[in-house]
Amino acid sequence: MDPLHTSLLDLLRELDGRKVPLVVGGGYGLYLKRDHLARTGQQTLFTELPSVRSTSDIDMFLNAEVLADFPRTKAVADAIKQLGYQAVEHAKFLQWKRAVAVAGTQQEVRIDVLVGPLGRYRERMKVNPPRARPKGNIQLHAHTVEEALHIEDQPIGVAVAGITSDAKPYGGTVYVPEAFPYLLMKLHAFRDRKADADRDLGRHHALDIYAIVGMMTESEYERAKAFGAADKDDEHVRQARMIVSEDFANVSAMGLLRIREHKLFRSAFQLGDFVDVLREVFDCH
Repeated sequence: MDPLHTSLLDLLRELDGRKVPLVVGGGYGLYLKRDHLARTGQQTLFTELPSVRSTSDIDMFLNAEVLADFPRTKAVADAIKQLGYQAVEHAKFLQWKRAVAVAGTQQEVRIDVLVGPLGRYRERMKVNPPRARPKGNIQLHAHTVEEALHIEDQPIGVAVAGITSDAKPYGGTVYVPEAFPYLLMKLHAFRDRKADADRDLGRHHALDIYAIVGMMTESEYERAKAFGAADKDDEHVRQARMIVSEDFANVSAMGLLRIREHKLFRSAFQLGDFVDVLREVFDCH
């Protein structure tokens, strides 16, 4: 029993009928997208992709519209508590944890609650950066990720099915971000961690950036270029362009070094093509 898959099914079942779409980002979102692409037989930009890396977190994005709506956000809070999650003390109401039994042992699963750009819903929320929540007394907050532009525009629906933690079959739909918002998030995360030895010098983020580019379908690639052009003056896109120019400009740059340092790196990776695509999406010419 995969504890993350089981935990995701548990959460989807608890929220069934509540009109709360869930977008899963981070490493687990990349796994879900990789599995979806394999099952649906879609062609991607690269044939050489890294092996899936392990994670114990579900990065759960709520739509800003949902987070501004007290009843729907309360439904999420109630579902999390009903499933036995407890607030993580140092990130109270942003992060939640529970132990899941796997093959006779207990494994911890965490949920990180996030939200993309607040936009026109900001005034309907209580915002204390980086936290946001609906107005009212509620023990569920979301970490704001303002650089995740377009995360709600056209997320990719992924069918998931299996057995819940109480041994019942269940299936539902979860969403993963398209490539452009994923790249914005991961580029900013890499910048923040590329010199931090405690976080593996940003190697995981660098590898994820390669995977995001490599898993683009042709239509995603075209939309990413269109978003990059349309939003070129947005501060978050300007920052991403700077990160690409400084750390992913060529195969000798810091970002590529961090990819080659990763334990999942293989010499067959298409690093030259990777650099070209990043520079094209963010217009680094």
